[in-house]
Amino acid sequence: MVQVKLNLQYAHNSHEESEDKPIKLAEEALMEFDDFDWVGQAKEANKLQKCAPTLSLIINEGKEYIWVSPFENNNGLTFVSECYFPCVVPSWFGLSKKQGTINLSSQSLSLSDARRVIEHFIKKEHDNLRTMYA
Repeated sequence: MVQVKLNLQYAHNSHEESEDKPIKLAEEALMEFDDFDWVGQAKEANKLQKCAPTLSLIINEGKEYIWVSPFENNNGLTFVSECYFPCVVPSWFGLSKKQGTINLSSQSLSLSDARRVIEHFIKKEHDNLRTMYA
């Protein structure tokens, strides 16, 4: 059975503090994303200077994960994000392939892009993830 964990970190948390939310389906992470007060938490993070608000979705105890975290700038919110998932990767200078992991990151996602990367991650649309993180 696939284990799914949603982890939320708020602006008032220390770096070691976070809140796990029980979810049964990965799709519930999108509802949590939509309900999260991104603007308010980013403003509070700027004020408190403690912790960046972060939503993390972890599947199978860290074998697959994605996290998104915003910061405020002159244009509104910009999201930093990283995802990690198992995939077939090239080896031996591209002459063969093997099972490995992909680690993608971005420091320039919009609010809607941050939601879309979570959606692509849930649906295992890895090619779309590569495009969005490029």
